[in-house]
Amino acid sequence: MTEEAKTARAREILNTAEKLFLESGYRDLKMSDIAKVAGISNGLLFVYFKTKETLFLCLLWREYEKRLDFLEEHVRRKQPESFSDIQALLLEELTLLLETNPLYIRLEALRAVILERGADTDTLCRMKKRLSERTDAWSRQLEESGVLSREEIMDIYCMESGIITGCYQQSLVSASVQNSLPSTELCMVQRDYRSDILNGMKCYLEGYRRRRIRMQQRFRMQQRKAR
Repeated sequence: MTEEAKTARAREILNTAEKLFLESGYRDLKMSDIAKVAGISNGLLFVYFKTKETLFLCLLWREYEKRLDFLEEHVRRKQPESFSDIQALLLEELTLLLETNPLYIRLEALRAVILERGADTDTLCRMKKRLSERTDAWSRQLEESGVLSREEIMDIYCMESGIITGCYQQSLVSASVQNSLPSTELCMVQRDYRSDILNGMKCYLEGYRRRRIRMQQRFRMQQRKAR
């Protein structure tokens, strides 16, 4: 089989895994289910992806690439001129992500707690290296605006990932709890992860903005005193 054919087969497997994951979730989905729907043997599936976690980490990487492509293109079209511009860009893109891409949100929430722990080492290291290169390239592009340093941009990016993971995990309610609680009480423990993630990021960015203003004011005061 040619490399092109292997790549096409891997893409078909990922497409199948995406469809089944969105239908049934991660925990109850077996590799044998994916192989059956994809029309291949279990053995061949494990040739392409050594573990279930590896497969879904590769699926998440595909979503990372789409997201970074969007962010890079946005900055190319309009370079931010202030922190408010960056704030608006990140919240606009996050809102779009929450409304149109549940796959990204659900996989990102699994990444640190499940996927990275069970993925094969070679794939995990390769993915982390590629992600680091892509995010670094985007942060360098954004740094050219002179508003934020690369380190600050990466701090914000990592914090967003933590907010996504925490809010999504907090929204999960087990089937046993759902079955045992009346609807009037169930609504009190169920959370809307979309609004929680967006509100959490809004609060974080607003706090970040205010802290930057305080630091700039303090710096100007120190400069005046030094004269």
